[in-house]
Amino acid sequence: MFELISTGLQLFGAYNSYKSGKDAGNMALAVGAKNATIIERDIDIANRQKEILQRNLERSNERKMLAFGAYQAGARNATLGQGMTSRGTPQDIFIENVKEFNYELAVDRYNTEIALLEQDDLIEETRLRAEVSRMGGQAEKSALRAQGTSALITGAAGGIGTIADAGGMDYLRDVWTDLTT
Repeated sequence: MFELISTGLQLFGAYNSYKSGKDAGNMALAVGAKNATIIERDIDIANRQKEILQRNLERSNERKMLAFGAYQAGARNATLGQGMTSRGTPQDIFIENVKEFNYELAVDRYNTEIALLEQDDLIEETRLRAEVSRMGGQAEKSALRAQGTSALITGAAGGIGTIADAGGMDYLRDVWTDLTT
């Protein structure tokens, strides 16, 4: 009778270890997924930053165009007011002003493109970190479940060993035979 109770306790303990491993594995998976979700918030922030960079470039270009137009108009009025024609030095200055203005716009566009590429890199890095978090949760889940399964097998083997040592295998064989007939 003692062997039967001992075996029952071993099997019960083994099952509880298995269930605990399974539950802990599910929790590890959930934690990995939650961490990934938190990490992925950085993607939204980077996308918003990209939108802000684009809007800032557009707004900056609009302001520069207005200022440049006013500057060129003032310079044109000043030269025409002095009786200068549109040939020679005044025209050369206007052309140089346009070149400089276009250069400034190109530099702004280039700097914004670099900042946008940095945000794209951040987004990709964030996606990879989130994926690693999910994979880590899955790996931990598998390890914990394997521990639980190992405990179940060890406990079941111990219980069967206890029954066998007590000569209970003959009894179980007789019960099985009776059940099958």
